[in-house]
Amino acid sequence: MIKKITYKHVRHVADLHKNELSGFLPELGTGFLKLLYKVSLELPEMFTFVEEDKGVVKGFVTSTLEINGLYKKIISRSPLWFMIIFLIYFITHPISLIKFIKILRYPGFKDGGAELLSLAVRDDCRLQGIGRKLLIATAKEFKRRGINKFKISVYERLTANGFYKKNECQIVSRFDFLGEKMIYYEYLL
Repeated sequence: MIKKITYKHVRHVADLHKNELSGFLPELGTGFLKLLYKVSLELPEMFTFVEEDKGVVKGFVTSTLEINGLYKKIISRSPLWFMIIFLIYFITHPISLIKFIKILRYPGFKDGGAELLSLAVRDDCRLQGIGRKLLIATAKEFKRRGINKFKISVYERLTANGFYKKNECQIVSRFDFLGEKMIYYEYLL
């Protein structure tokens, strides 16, 4: 059953994000992701849905009405805890500081707008229509909030590209990000 995330789901969503998705955020660890999703519950421009069955989170999707300035808002909600997490991470992974600085050049931060940030389904629950149900729930929520399109960025190397193409997402651009090719999709409502 698709439902909005609550505090009881935060740990499960963080674990799922860490285990099923690639990129910089999972590298920061489960502690960072738990804090991120906990703080996201307080931000009206963010929303997350989970697919839960008998207490098990099988998938999740998180989105924002406005990507521009989002992470600044998130960090400002709990700056001390985020700084501690960043400090520990960058002390143990100093080369990642360069990656973090490059992340600030993510095209979405400049262009702004609504964006689906993350969608993940547990490996043992794939091909059951969960991803599609989460995408549809996201589209309905954007539409309810007066948004008529949203973006999705995906590393070109990921099989998720097939999912987005199959689900009526249109490629609008390609770009280099952190030394990898990425594709920007747009979902029109």
